[in-house]
Amino acid sequence: MTIRIDRRALMGGALLGGAGAALGMPSIARAQTRTLKIATIALVNSPWHKALNRFKEVVESESNGRYNVSVYTDGQLGDIAQLLSAMQLGTVDFSYFGLSSISFVRGGEAFNVFYVPYLFKNGEWAEKIINDDAELQGMFDKMATTAGVRVFGAWGQRSPRAIQSTRGPIMKPEDVKGLRLRIPAIPMLRAMFDRLGAQSTPLGMLEIYSALSRGTVDGQDNGFDLSIPPRFHEAAKFWSATDHVNELVGFFASERLWKGLDAADRDLFRKASREAGLVTTQLTNALDTEAIEILKQAGCTYVVPDRDAFRKAVAGVEDDLDGKMWPKGFVARLRKLQEA
Repeated sequence: MTIRIDRRALMGGALLGGAGAALGMPSIARAQTRTLKIATIALVNSPWHKALNRFKEVVESESNGRYNVSVYTDGQLGDIAQLLSAMQLGTVDFSYFGLSSISFVRGGEAFNVFYVPYLFKNGEWAEKIINDDAELQGMFDKMATTAGVRVFGAWGQRSPRAIQSTRGPIMKPEDVKGLRLRIPAIPMLRAMFDRLGAQSTPLGMLEIYSALSRGTVDGQDNGFDLSIPPRFHEAAKFWSATDHVNELVGFFASERLWKGLDAADRDLFRKASREAGLVTTQLTNALDTEAIEILKQAGCTYVVPDRDAFRKAVAGVEDDLDGKMWPKGFVARLRKLQEA
């Protein structure tokens, strides 16, 4: 996959970061303080933005002024693909967005597994397994070497993925057939919606509102966390809570940066990521509760479809990728861990 970088955005961010340091500190402090950039596609004042503010607080406080963190929201430094590329180049230090997006980069293909429908029972199980499982941690380490991007924390529970549409409520799997549906460019999600008969259209997050408004697509696959803040409900009035994927947000680092850190600083960034993830989870849970009322006030329809029917309809859709995209039997092992 070819990844393009919005160089104007990246340069603008670098200039802003440099200017802030120059205006705010005397020359001796500039020599001792390193400014780091962390970016997200999420909107200002969203749960992810507030989580990154917490990340900034922890890093700046506990590094005793050795680090200054500049936070960029609203896709200022690019969409997910551009941020991944920028971290590979070392022009962006950290990013925060859906964990499974790491499957976009070379060496990260195995992480399509996180999009297997109904893989994790809930966000708590996802956090426990992904952050503690030795095999997964080894896969992250290997990917950092091949891809130049490291996952150093999977903290922050996302809203369960659902189907939002302009054409009417989705109550059963058959209702998806023929739906022109925006999905991220994730093979596992494409396989799921192909099974259901949708016409999948990969689009970046920054293109969704326009596509829904213009009728280019009939719907989109996402959770409340990335759908309510940009007000997709203004264009798509039907929300069907399929809850087909329980996903986490991931903290990503440029491997160029990470290799240059000592053990204490790596532990600091990991600690900051955990504390920031708690903010995401708390605010997302609150948003999930509020979102239903937000939809109703906007004249939208919220429904809970037949989830058991959806589970049965997509059961085994991952089998063709088992042993090819991720280790054979991996999905079965992760499901077994949740039986306790």
